[in-house]
Amino acid sequence: MKIDLNGNTKLSFFKDLYDDARANSDVLYEKLKQHLEQYKGSPKIDGSEVDASQVRNVTYELVESQVTSYLPNPSVSPKMWSEQNERNAKSVETLLRNKRNELPFEKLNDMDERFNPIYGGSVWLIEWDNSITTHNTVGDVRISCLSPQRFTGQPSIYDIKDMEYCFIQFETTKEEIVRKYGVTFDVADEAENDDNADDKTATLYICYYKNDQDKVCQYIWSGDTELSDIEDYFARKRYICTKCGKRKELCTCEKPDYELQDEDYEEIVRDIQRSDGTIIPAECEVIKDGQVVMETVKQQAVDETGQPIFDDSSGMLMPLLVDVQVPKMQPTKLPFYTPNILPIVIRKNTSEEDSLLGQSDCEFIRPQQQAINKIESRINEKLLGAGVYPIAPENAPIEYDNSIFKKVFRANQSNFKLFGKLDLQVDISRDIAQAERLYDQAKRILGITDSFQGQYDSSAQSGKAKQIQVQQAAGRLDSKRQMKNAAYAEIDQIIFQYYLAYADEPRPATYKDAQGRMQNRLFNRYDFIERDEAGEWYYNDEYLFSADASIDVDKQRELLWEENRKNFQQGAYGNPQLPQTLLIFWQNMEQAHYPWAHENVERIRDEIARQQELLLAQQQAEAAQQDLDKEKQNRTAYEAYLMSQINNGGQANGGQQ
Repeated sequence: MKIDLNGNTKLSFFKDLYDDARANSDVLYEKLKQHLEQYKGSPKIDGSEVDASQVRNVTYELVESQVTSYLPNPSVSPKMWSEQNERNAKSVETLLRNKRNELPFEKLNDMDERFNPIYGGSVWLIEWDNSITTHNTVGDVRISCLSPQRFTGQPSIYDIKDMEYCFIQFETTKEEIVRKYGVTFDVADEAENDDNADDKTATLYICYYKNDQDKVCQYIWSGDTELSDIEDYFARKRYICTKCGKRKELCTCEKPDYELQDEDYEEIVRDIQRSDGTIIPAECEVIKDGQVVMETVKQQAVDETGQPIFDDSSGMLMPLLVDVQVPKMQPTKLPFYTPNILPIVIRKNTSEEDSLLGQSDCEFIRPQQQAINKIESRINEKLLGAGVYPIAPENAPIEYDNSIFKKVFRANQSNFKLFGKLDLQVDISRDIAQAERLYDQAKRILGITDSFQGQYDSSAQSGKAKQIQVQQAAGRLDSKRQMKNAAYAEIDQIIFQYYLAYADEPRPATYKDAQGRMQNRLFNRYDFIERDEAGEWYYNDEYLFSADASIDVDKQRELLWEENRKNFQQGAYGNPQLPQTLLIFWQNMEQAHYPWAHENVERIRDEIARQQELLLAQQQAEAAQQDLDKEKQNRTAYEAYLMSQINNGGQANGGQQ
């Protein structure tokens, strides 16, 4: 994106750009506002100034029916297989699985599950925050799930990857502005605040855009105050003193003047050991045109046996030096990895042509919701206006203001009896039938059945039939899950790129092995560094990201338990009588979150360990008994041998006599 100021300030340029982009999407944001009001049960009737007196919020009911706590499991595989690439893919996958538990994904998912059917999509912002520190690490990923009303994209561009710029709007405190952007309190007080907020909060506008070099940049402002302007947002930054040229940490100037500069590479001062035991050396060979550059150096001459050769031609015994061709060495310079994508992922509800967001469920069932509101209002009016009312003569002194009768009909004697009653009850059965018919239409539009909602369904006569009905309903909604999986895969890819770029320290992650034991694994960004034939060091980021869409654990957990039992009973894990088979069964049940499965796994492990100890003791006892028996046999044989020798000796002596 080219920034053409035309004599204006950069702040005014971005404010005008934001206003134009927002104005081009006025229709979209009006729809988003309308969808949210519908979800919250707005009584407004389209095309009428009179609101509904009664609202049956079927939109809320159907949206909430689709909410699930299911989080897609990350899956990472290398584009080109090798043992190293496969090992790196597993470390990335383990790291991402840990992030599912470490980050507040449950809270983010809860918002995301409602944003999508309401608005047709949700906006995820993925950032690297250096302020997140531990005892051993600096920086980590920060993720936010935002309403589409807070996102403004480039007009007429419907894929975030194709956009030259986009905007994020959110609320923050003025103290956070001072702390995060390093401005004074006077500057923070000038920041814009929302009309509904107090004077301690401010509205921030963040623009992510690509410059002429296709580098992602960031510009932040609030009101008429510029807060941050970062060129090449993802590049490594360091402060350099313009007086001495040294880094901020090494500068000794009395009045330093620091300038923020990009760092392109790091020059390592010692060998770096990677996870597989290989080394990135502090010095590497110089390669030019694909060939190692050689140089001549003097080295000690040695003979065939490796003994050094000395020269005594000068009358003194001196080492003999000879010219040897060796590779020319240079300090190893590793480039910093730089992401080149906008840090935003948009999850769509279901795809829609020429639309940044997906299709909103609220939009498709709005006619049914409006009609139901009208009918329910009519039912309400009928019921409130209907009843059995008394009839009294015109001049009868009846006080009814404090009675249950709010209306009394007056009549003369010629038309009615002096006293009586008038039945004005109405029939609302047809209204109720029509309201239920519209409700069924809304459910069918979204593919939601009674079984899917957990309600009574007389068409399912068995547990298996009900499972099939739930699965069929889930199949109608499978497109939404696929879009969710795709969005999570994009989020995982951005997280991976952030760790390649900024995680200087190895990051620990834990996983369970095939035996159910907890194991440790390290993510080390140096494991992904390789050197090509031209001698250039680079990061191998050629990995495929996807989400495990095979099961929806929250919807089919009981089905998993049942299938696991069948596999166990049919011997798929081995002989069901063996404790090792029981251990496999309960480990699988633990993975499927069966209650008390972990306790059963521990008990069976203890039993297996006890049996192994008994078996070992028995084997040792049998071996000791075998040694005793063998020793006894040897002793018996030796005694027999001695007796035979004695007997033979006696017979020989007797013969000589």
